[in-house]
Amino acid sequence: MTIHARAALTLLQRKEIKRLHEAEHISIRELAKRFNTTEKTIQKWIHRDSPLDKTSAPLKHSTVITPEYKAAVIGYRKEHPNHGPITIAQALENEFPQANRGTVLRILQSEELTHKTNKDKKERKPIPVGHHRIQMDIQTLPAVKGNKGREYKISMIHLKTRVKYSEIHSDRKSKTVVEVFRRGLDFLPPFF
Repeated sequence: MTIHARAALTLLQRKEIKRLHEAEHISIRELAKRFNTTEKTIQKWIHRDSPLDKTSAPLKHSTVITPEYKAAVIGYRKEHPNHGPITIAQALENEFPQANRGTVLRILQSEELTHKTNKDKKERKPIPVGHHRIQMDIQTLPAVKGNKGREYKISMIHLKTRVKYSEIHSDRKSKTVVEVFRRGLDFLPPFF
């Protein structure tokens, strides 16, 4: 027996509600007050035969794969081996309104007509962090102490040692960045 996680009443309370209403003719409003729940909840359990929660799963599958639909999917795939489930579903939707990517994929998998994936994919190699790598960033900042406009923090980070060099300038022109770069190279640890 399972009870929903947010159930307002226990199994015993549900049975007692039904018994009180049928045997002692207590009103729905009075039962709602007594069990600290809504009248709608009381009404639901009065009219049900079982105190157990009903399943919320669908009673039947919404799409049925007919033999004709299955044959059409297989035939289309054999004619167009590179077309995937979405393309096949779109091509067949005029003739078969139930055509969708999920059912097409199910049919292709059952007939082993899906493309095999290459499990031996090359692993992505991380970018090497060596003696020759630095990273430069430019951060826009509001001007300091009431000055109008913006200032720019130009930073360099030596990726091997994580040593950082920064300067703040009033512009971010190429000439300024190159000058910061030259001074930063003198400050950062040697690359070789």
